[in-house]
Amino acid sequence: MTLEKKITIATLNKHKAAGEKFAMLTCYDATMASIQQDAGVEVILVGDSLAGPVLGLPDTIGVGLDISVSLTAAVRRGAPLAFLVADMPFMTYTSPAQAIANAGRYVVEARVDCVKIECDRRFIDIVRAMATVGISVMPHLGLTPQRAGQVGGYKVAGKTSAGAIEIIETAEIMVEAGASALLLEAVPPEPAEMLAKRVSVPVIGCGAGPGCDGFVVVTHDMIGLTEGHVPKFVRKYADLRAPMQQAFETYVTECQSGAYPAPEHGYAMSDEELSALKAWAGK
Repeated sequence: MTLEKKITIATLNKHKAAGEKFAMLTCYDATMASIQQDAGVEVILVGDSLAGPVLGLPDTIGVGLDISVSLTAAVRRGAPLAFLVADMPFMTYTSPAQAIANAGRYVVEARVDCVKIECDRRFIDIVRAMATVGISVMPHLGLTPQRAGQVGGYKVAGKTSAGAIEIIETAEIMVEAGASALLLEAVPPEPAEMLAKRVSVPVIGCGAGPGCDGFVVVTHDMIGLTEGHVPKFVRKYADLRAPMQQAFETYVTECQSGAYPAPEHGYAMSDEELSALKAWAGK
């Protein structure tokens, strides 16, 4: 299933037009990126969700621009063919000029295909400005983790008709302003599917039901590496934490017992050179 050619926004648009669903996963390093590309993951997101698994932070607010750009560049090196999306960290797109400058770093330094910003209709000028200068942008609507403190936690969005209409109308405004794709998080399936049918760009769902064009989850959640709470929309496809821990424990035990390293793990000297070394040591 490995990718054989570069995935572009045109590829995703073709998927949408043909009714073909596509997968998106988070990634924060070159090794994982290479594995995902070999598995056929067409869209990779370097999300600010790296806050927990990579940086050990309690939320996404503390993710800095420099480390985000650096990790995104690493992912690009590991997956040169994937459609690469980068989350812009909190407070890095507060004005059109700032957004263009910071998004430009992702494009130039990390070679991303698209940047993602958590927003509402107040950010329309920022979306339009980035699109105008040639930066593909993916507005993130619905539940926006960067604003969790402002709204009192991580809450499902669009559960009321008024809330759903607001999300749909905002998304349509974003598309008119030049958005290349949309991401909906924690939105009921009905308004998400309705939006996907109303707009021409791909709509990616994160806990937004089966009617979206593509779907994304955090990789650490779906392979069982996350401790603690995992969102209800995540299906665990593997439980890799236990075998990884077992491997580490075995390594510790063998180091302590002397079973590792064994002779086959070393580099032998010739008898002649060893004799010369011993002669030197015996002086």
